[in-house]
Amino acid sequence: MQRSRLFTSIDIGTFKITTLIGQYFDTGQKLNIIGAASVPASGFKKGQIINLEQASHTITESIESAERMAGVEINSAFISLTAPHFESLNSHGVTAVGNQNGEISTEDITRAVEAAKAIALPGNKEIVHIIPRVFNVDGQEGIIDPIGMNGVRLEVEAHLILASTPALKNLNKCLEDIGIKTISLAYSGLTAAKACLSETETELGVALVDIGGSNTTITLFSENSPLFSSCLPIGANNITADLAIGLRLPLVDAEKIKIRLNHFSEKKGFEDEIDLQQFGVIGDNNKISFSTTLNGIIKPRLNEIIGLVWNEICSHGYQSSIPAGLVLTGGGAETLEIKNVASEIIPLPVRIGEPPKVGGIVDDITNPSYSSAIGALLFFANSKLASKSSSRQINFPLSGILGKIKTFLEPLLP
Repeated sequence: MQRSRLFTSIDIGTFKITTLIGQYFDTGQKLNIIGAASVPASGFKKGQIINLEQASHTITESIESAERMAGVEINSAFISLTAPHFESLNSHGVTAVGNQNGEISTEDITRAVEAAKAIALPGNKEIVHIIPRVFNVDGQEGIIDPIGMNGVRLEVEAHLILASTPALKNLNKCLEDIGIKTISLAYSGLTAAKACLSETETELGVALVDIGGSNTTITLFSENSPLFSSCLPIGANNITADLAIGLRLPLVDAEKIKIRLNHFSEKKGFEDEIDLQQFGVIGDNNKISFSTTLNGIIKPRLNEIIGLVWNEICSHGYQSSIPAGLVLTGGGAETLEIKNVASEIIPLPVRIGEPPKVGGIVDDITNPSYSSAIGALLFFANSKLASKSSSRQINFPLSGILGKIKTFLEPLLP
């Protein structure tokens, strides 16, 4: 009989809270989604809790809807999260090789990584991820797997992702109050990358830009590991607000127009004047100009968002580190003309990142807005942390040789 395991991921977005229940088959490493639900993120603002009671109700509603669809009850979950309080830095760790014969062991790697963690942190910050990037043995740089090599001095370059301790405690309290145990928490830039990026892209160097409702996360990868992470407090909701003001419509109607304009533009031979009734919008202003809406409202805001993203990358000097270009994902990546706008601003390849095809109930979730949620299931499915219940801090599940190092480091993390 084919063995399978059930996993639950809860993606705390800035626009919606998504719960996915996945059935993972060890044989063939196949993932089926058997339960899925998304609800508006009431009680949250920019990914942070602003009303504990409302936030608890929102998460409960999302979980219960997914449970009814899957026909199972859940009491623990993996959490993916994005918020402006996330930040990153690169750290350097050094240790002496312990073995008398000079052969490097996993214990040496452990000490080097612990040394990289020994940095001064603000009182309200904690390390969520520590990811070894590359090693140096006695001055020899660029080593991916130093185990078994001989040397005296071992150094590691590590990428650290930090988050606000109070914000994480509030989220953990919210989940505990509704009876959900947090198995582990991940920065959504990493989970979305798991769903959208290829190994070739992460090896060459690529920027994943996840455009959510109120936040846009930027995660740069090189040599199969994260290089830089950032979160900008701007997103697709700004486009919705512009449409509401420009077209003099309620926000809910502006959101409908934003979502459906992209599909409408794919029709051949459509006229510039659009009857809003076909979008389910009924009011005094029943018709709009497609070209005026696109060029006068949507594109200026897209130019601003993409311009801020590119400026963030350039200001840190990483524009030459991402030859594979930009991958746009998240709900904002479905905005009309976003790829063309990005291509005009950024002199690198640009594509829209979508989650991979998985089995089960996937008709409504195989689009960029669910990249982080689906990526969270994929992120944890092959991890040994799936059988642990007390870990919050985890390593990015890397492939190849670096994945072996990840296995050795997992027991270190609290």
